[in-house]
Amino acid sequence: MLKNYLKTAIRNIKRNKLYAGLNILGLSIGLGSFFIIYLFLQNELAYDRFHSQRDKIYRVVQGDGELGDNGELNAGITPALGPALGEEIPEVVAFSRLENWNKNVLISGIADSIDNVQSAAVDPGFLKFFDLDIVAGSKEGALESPTDLLLNETKAIRYFGSAVAAIGQFVKVGRSEPLRVVAVFKDLPNTTSIKAEVVVPIMAVNGWRGDNMNNWNVSYGDQLYVLLAEGVFPKSVMAKIDDLAAKYNEGMEEEPFMLQPLADVHFALDTAGPVQEKTDKQYIFIFTLVAIFILVCAVFNYISLALSQSVERTKEIGIRKVVGAARNQLFKQFIAESVLHVMFSFVIAIVMVEVLIPQLENLIGRSLQFGAFDAPVLLFKGFVFALLVAVLCALYPAYLSTRLSVVKIFRNARGSFSTKRLISTVSVFQIVVFVVLICVAATANKQMYFMRNEHLGFDKEAQVVISRFSRDAASKNQLLRNELLAVPGVEGASYATSVPSRVMGMTRYSNIDFSWHNFDVDEHYLDVLNIPIKEGRGFLPEDSDSSNLVIINETAAQKLEFEGSVVGKTISLGKELRIIGVVEDFHFLSKKEPIEATLFKPLNGGIGALILKLDPSQVGTTMDAIKAKYKSVSGGDEMSFFFLEDQINSQYKQENIMITMINTFVVVAALVAFIGLFGISGYTVKRRLKEMSIRKVLGASFMAIQKVLNLSSLLRLVLATLIALPLVYYWMNNWLSSFAYRIDLPVGLIISAILIAFVVVLSTAAFHSVRAYLTNPVDLLKDE
Repeated sequence: MLKNYLKTAIRNIKRNKLYAGLNILGLSIGLGSFFIIYLFLQNELAYDRFHSQRDKIYRVVQGDGELGDNGELNAGITPALGPALGEEIPEVVAFSRLENWNKNVLISGIADSIDNVQSAAVDPGFLKFFDLDIVAGSKEGALESPTDLLLNETKAIRYFGSAVAAIGQFVKVGRSEPLRVVAVFKDLPNTTSIKAEVVVPIMAVNGWRGDNMNNWNVSYGDQLYVLLAEGVFPKSVMAKIDDLAAKYNEGMEEEPFMLQPLADVHFALDTAGPVQEKTDKQYIFIFTLVAIFILVCAVFNYISLALSQSVERTKEIGIRKVVGAARNQLFKQFIAESVLHVMFSFVIAIVMVEVLIPQLENLIGRSLQFGAFDAPVLLFKGFVFALLVAVLCALYPAYLSTRLSVVKIFRNARGSFSTKRLISTVSVFQIVVFVVLICVAATANKQMYFMRNEHLGFDKEAQVVISRFSRDAASKNQLLRNELLAVPGVEGASYATSVPSRVMGMTRYSNIDFSWHNFDVDEHYLDVLNIPIKEGRGFLPEDSDSSNLVIINETAAQKLEFEGSVVGKTISLGKELRIIGVVEDFHFLSKKEPIEATLFKPLNGGIGALILKLDPSQVGTTMDAIKAKYKSVSGGDEMSFFFLEDQINSQYKQENIMITMINTFVVVAALVAFIGLFGISGYTVKRRLKEMSIRKVLGASFMAIQKVLNLSSLLRLVLATLIALPLVYYWMNNWLSSFAYRIDLPVGLIISAILIAFVVVLSTAAFHSVRAYLTNPVDLLKDE
C-alpha cells in the first residue's frame, strides 16, 4: 500500500512540476534557514554553560543602576578587592582575579619559537570553580607557585610534540621569568567568555605592579570572579562587598558593587570590560522571530499551494471514493505526498546547511562547535522535525479534500469547497512579513551607518596606541617619547592612563551625586587627539606637579550646575580641585552609551598608553620605523600596539555581524514569501483562465483584464501595509531606544521599502496575468 501511495505521489509531482518545484524550493529554503539559525542560537545560548558550578559563579562589577537595566557597569575591578573578599566574606568560597590578554610566549631552548597566544593570568582559586579538563600533569597545587604554567593541548602538541612531553618544560609569557608547565588541559570550547590557551599566576606576569596590587585606588582593568557557597543569595554578598570597600577606601564613595551571573557575561552589553564576544539579547529575539517567520511562510506556502492543487483534484478524490477508498486511505495519500515533498526538501536543506555553515563561521569568527555525537543527534532531531512539518502541512488540505460527499464533488467538481479565504489570509501574512523585514533591515542598517560614521568628537584616524610596555621601555618613558617623535611621519605623542574605547570605569565622590570617568593625561593629549577646548585652557608642562588642576567635559560642567562659567571654580573630589578648562563632549565609548562626566588630571607617574599621531599618507613606513625604534629603546622587546580606529570599530563588531546576518535572512525570508506569492498568484490566475478567455472574446481590453486579475492583489497589499506599519513603528522604536545616540525612524527608507514590496507583489501578479492574456481563448474554450 505504501508503494502505491509513493507511486501516486511521484505521478502528481511529475504532473504539476512547477508547483511541486515551488513547494520543494520554498520548504528547502525555509528548513535550511531555520536549521542554520537554530544552530547559531544554540551556540550563543551555550556560552559558559559547560562549567559544572556555573550557577554559583559570579563576576564582580561596579557602577550605577541595576544589572540588565542598560546602565553603565564596569568589570575592571581594583586588584585589592579579591584577596579581601576571600579573607573577610565567608560566603565567598573562592575568588580569582583574571587578566585576559594576547601575549607573546617564548619557548626555552627552541629557536624562533615566539608565538602570540591568548593568556589568562589568574589566582590559584581559578581552578576551584572553572572547569579545566586536565590531560597531562595535575591540577592539584597548580598555580600556587609563581613559576607554574598551564598550557592547552593544541599548544602543548605544537610546542613539544605531545601533552605528556610538555610537562616540566619552560615557557616565557610576556614579561615573566621562565615558567614551568605543570599541567596540560583540553582546549576550551568556543562558547567561553574566558579565552585562554595559557593560564599563569597573575603575579608571574604582573610583578611590575608591586604594591599597587593592594592599592584600593588603582585599577588595571582586571576582572574578578567569585564562587559562592551553596544556597547563598548574591544580594546579601553585594551588601558585604560595599561595606568592605567603604572600610578600606575611606574618604571616597565607591559606586555599588554587583554580582553578575556567569551565564549573563556573554550578554552583558552594559558592562565595560575585556570580554570581546558579546551578543545583544535583542538579536537573539530577532533571530528567533526571523526563523519562525521563514518557517511559517514556507509551511503556509505549502498548505496554500496544496489546497490549490486539491481543488484541481476533487474529481480524482471523488473517483477514489466511488471505487471504495476510505477516508483514512485518502488521508494517508495526502500525508505520503507531503512527506515525499518534505523529505526532498530536507535533503536539500541539509546540503544547504553544510555549504553555508562555514560561511557563517567565517562571518562570526568562531566555529559552531559540536561534539562527535552531537551531529547525528541534531540530524535526527532535524529529521523528526521535518516529518512533523510534513504531517502538519498535509492535515488541513487532506481534511478539506476528503470531507465532501461524492454527490457534491461531481455536482461541482471545481467549486466543492472554497480555499479563497485561507489563500488570501496567507497572502496578506506573507506580504506583512515581507514589508516588516525590509523595513527592519533598512532601519537597522541606517542606525549602524550612523554609529560608524558620525564624528566622535576627536580624531581616530592614523592614531596608534602602544598599550603595554616592557620594564625597560616603562623606565625610559620620556626617552621613548622623544625618540619616537623623531621618527619621520610621527606628528605627535602623548602619555595617558586611558584612551577612548579603553576606559577604566567610573568613580563616585561622596559630595557629588553623579559618577566620573577619570583620565590622567599629559599636556599633549588634547592636541594629539584633536579634542577641542570650549573654554579655558589645556595643561601646560609645569602642570604635571599640580595635582589640584583639572579639565572637565561639557557634560560634567552641565551636571555641576554652577552659575556662569565653571572655569576657575573649585570642586571637592576627595580634595579641592580647580577647573582650568572645559573640553567639548566626545564619545570615548560606544555610541550605545551616553557621554558621562569626564575629569582630566595631569599625569604624574604611572603610564597606561602612549598615543602616536601619524601622517596618514605614510602609515606603513612610519610603523616599521616606530617598531624598530621601540625595540632599540626597550632592549629588544617587541612592541604591543593597536590602531585606535580599529579598536573603536571593534566596539561595533558584534552589531556588524548581526546586521549582516539579519540582512541575509531578510533576503531569505523575502525570497520564501516571494515564492509563495508567485505560486498563489499563478494559481489564482489559473482558476480564472476560462473566465478571462470569455471576457477577451467579448472584447475586454488588456487593461480591463489586468484590472480584474490584479485588483485583489492590490487590495491585499494595501491591507498588509496597514498591518505592517504599526508593527515596524513599535519594534524599531523599541530597538532604537537601546542606543543613547540614535536616528529617527527613517520615513524615506520605510516608504522605499513599501514601494519595493508593491513592485515585487504587483509584478508577480502581472507576470501571470500577462501570460493569461496572451493565452489563445480557443485552446481553453474548445471543449466547452
